[in-house]
Amino acid sequence: MSSPVVHSLLLFSLLGGSALAEETTTPDNPKPLADDVSLPLPCEGEMVFRYAYILARGTLDDREVNLGQPFSEGETGYQQSFISGYRRDYISGQFVLDDLPADWRTRIEPKLPKAEADNLLKPMFYFVGKYEVTQRQYDLVMAQAAALEGQGEPPACAPPVTGMQARLPKVKLSRLEAERFTATYSAWLMKHHRDRLPVSGRQTSIDEGGMGFVRLPTEVEWEFAARGAHAVSRQELEARLFPRKVDGSDNEGPLGDWAVFNQVAGGTGQGARLLPVGLKKPNPIGLFDVIGNAAEMVEEPFQLVHAGRRQGTYGGFVVKGGNYLEGEMTLFTGMRREYPLFAADGSEQRNETTGLRVALGALSAPRSRYKELFEQWQVEGRLGGLTDEIQDAQDPTKLLDDIIKGSTDPNLQARLSLVNEELKRNVSLIARQREEAAGNLIQSAALVAETINNYNIRLTNLKKSLQQAKTAKDSVAATLYETAMSNGRSALNGAVAIYIDNLATGTRYTDAVIQAQFQRTREELSRKPVLGESLVKRATLFVSHIDRYRKEQRAEPEAILKELLAP
Repeated sequence: MSSPVVHSLLLFSLLGGSALAEETTTPDNPKPLADDVSLPLPCEGEMVFRYAYILARGTLDDREVNLGQPFSEGETGYQQSFISGYRRDYISGQFVLDDLPADWRTRIEPKLPKAEADNLLKPMFYFVGKYEVTQRQYDLVMAQAAALEGQGEPPACAPPVTGMQARLPKVKLSRLEAERFTATYSAWLMKHHRDRLPVSGRQTSIDEGGMGFVRLPTEVEWEFAARGAHAVSRQELEARLFPRKVDGSDNEGPLGDWAVFNQVAGGTGQGARLLPVGLKKPNPIGLFDVIGNAAEMVEEPFQLVHAGRRQGTYGGFVVKGGNYLEGEMTLFTGMRREYPLFAADGSEQRNETTGLRVALGALSAPRSRYKELFEQWQVEGRLGGLTDEIQDAQDPTKLLDDIIKGSTDPNLQARLSLVNEELKRNVSLIARQREEAAGNLIQSAALVAETINNYNIRLTNLKKSLQQAKTAKDSVAATLYETAMSNGRSALNGAVAIYIDNLATGTRYTDAVIQAQFQRTREELSRKPVLGESLVKRATLFVSHIDRYRKEQRAEPEAILKELLAP
């Protein structure tokens, strides 16, 4: 029986390559994007990466995300919900812009949201391979293994493989072989291209333990990036599949334009086979083939999901994204499968359908970040962070620290320390909930302001219609318009009252929380294609109104309305 690779090569010969030749720049980057970044490979190859980022105060900050898929009873996949279950996790990045090589910064910075002077948050980046690792890339790296271990010289570069064959994903490798590949590639980069790697804390010292290295992505890194990461809204981020926008249409395009999967059931006549990377469209952050084609391994061992969290046993290795043998109805971004590390005969487990995509990592706590991490850790869980009314020196958690420090009873110290840590943990949880509530308040207030503007437009039109009815001496129509205007004014005044209530609520959060959530909200609203620009302006005005209300403890409805309706 012929292999998937043979099937793929037969397909390429039938296609003739003409339709793809114009788009193919190099075998390693067939679909270049302006903000691609890359690392060298042996023999003048390259490994191309895309970035995902999280807005954060610093290294210790992160973002809560939901993974997996919530299945309803009777829905396809419900009986396997404990495998690909819906659960909460957290994501952050390990690099800031200053940690990156200069050419990476030049490519990425223009694509970031415009930096404002009052920004409290900064993008924290991580990097994921743009494509699945190809057979050619795998061979180039592994050919260096012996030389890196001091066993002879690196082999001479063979004539480059070109065309579609150079772009087939590497499959049928074990989880341990995937790790050996990332280790060998990291060692080769450290030896020959150390200056090309990002460094966590580059501005502090390049030798302080923050050097980047190649590894498999974690499951949360893989899934957050596959869902669309920073490029999609919160609602889109939790959808079954990433947004598949089509120019000139409000409808999403067919999954077949973005993914390689078994379409025989759909009547296309296309058999299931492994195809070259980059044939389909990319997801919202520029990743290709995250759904279908080769399934992809991630870093952690498999854990079941229990009551919305990871269950406490570890199994085999995790594979994400589905593969080319899957049918469309079984594919979703949170999909995961478990495979054993070893086959029944004791050999390393290898699947015809499973490959890998790489990521760039670094130490979570390199020496170069110790000072920043310690300063963040010290203020984490402080009650003063919840309200401006608690002075820093009078923060109860700090006072408790002093009591513990001054105690001479070891048992009392231990018990109070446990109480203090539990208090801080709960304060941190409340702080996270308040931050999310503050962000929702800003968004809803922007929508209320937009509604006020719409009410005013309607009143203006009703006033014109009323004048026309009076000119025409149509008393019946005039009465109807007067009633409509009266109702409209009541609705307008009610909306203004809600807006002012939101101002009062906004002052219950610290200014730092409001400013940070405004930054996040501004980025979220900017993704809305129709109302986004208007809502950002209204959110900006709302935050300035909170600041004024915080100082004056009052707001004049007439003055607020005038500012809301100003051009």
